[in-house]
Formats: sequence, C-alpha cells, structure tokens
Amino acid sequence: MPSVDAAMGTPTRVVESDPQPKTMNSSRCELSRVVWRADQNMFGSGRGTLLLELVDDVAWATAARHANGHAVTVTVEHMIFKNPTWAGDVVTAFAQVEGTGRTSMDIGVYVTAQRGASERVPVAEAHLVFVAVDSEGNPRTVPGVYPETEAEYAAARAVEIRREHRKTLRGALEQAR
Repeated sequence: MPSVDAAMGTPTRVVESDPQPKTMNSSRCELSRVVWRADQNMFGSGRGTLLLELVDDVAWATAARHANGHAVTVTVEHMIFKNPTWAGDVVTAFAQVEGTGRTSMDIGVYVTAQRGASERVPVAEAHLVFVAVDSEGNPRTVPGVYPETEAEYAAARAVEIRREHRKTLRGALEQAR
C-alpha cells in the first residue's frame, strides 16, 4: 500500500521495513577543492556554479551514506552566498542529514574558504532534500536521524520549520491554480 512521504507530500512505494535510526554525526561528509583562476567569473571572484556543484556533490555523498545506497536530489531548498571565493582559496563543504521523512532526507551543507594558513571564512550555506531510491528508481525507506548536540537539535528544529513552510507554500500554490 503506498504511503506519503512526510517531508515532500509525495506518494511512495515502500516494501522493506524501517531501518534503525542513525545519529546526525554518522552521515557527515566533507569535500574540498581549490578555486583556480579558471574558476573566476568576470568580476574576479569564484563562480557561484562552482559552489553549487560542490554543495550537490557533498549532499549526495551524505544522502547515499545515510541511506546505504543511491539517492536523488529533489530540491535545493535555498542557497545563501555569504562571502566571495577567490583564486587560491581551498573551499570545503561539510554536510549532514538533519532530518528525515519516510524516504526523504533534509541535508544541511555549510561551506567555508580557507585563505592562507589559518583564516576560514564562511562562504555559503544550503539546504537540500534528497530521496533514497532503489535500482529501479522507486523511493525506498531511509533510517531516521537523531541529534546529540545542541547545534544538532537546532538544525533539527530548523528542518521542521522548513517542512512546515514547504507544506504551506504547496497549499497556497494549489489554491492559486
């Protein structure tokens, strides 16, 4: 019998039993890369698309780790560019699953740039939703996730706010049609 994914409000076909919940820490992934001169835009700073690609890559790795298999991007909830990147920066994207639905995962991604030996500057933040899929592309159940630190509890609360916002927005858009 199909169920509805709480995070996305979409029908799912799930046959396996619920996997055991995991800590937020167990899903964490980190990817880094250098900003080269070829990555600059016409103003001399790093292209935003470089960060978007890095964010999607680390979010996918995080989702796949948490779901023990393939996952697909459903939405980039939002992307905030906080500071520019420059040629020579080492940008690092850190991601973790901050909330789950039955088949979906809300993932927070936080990007910093290292300039010189020790200066780390926050350059971007994004929140994405992924859905775990089986080999045929059908949604599949993911383990729940639970916080252990105050920062993780705050991230989990933010996920609930974003979910409520998605639900409200979806309702408003349906009424407008």
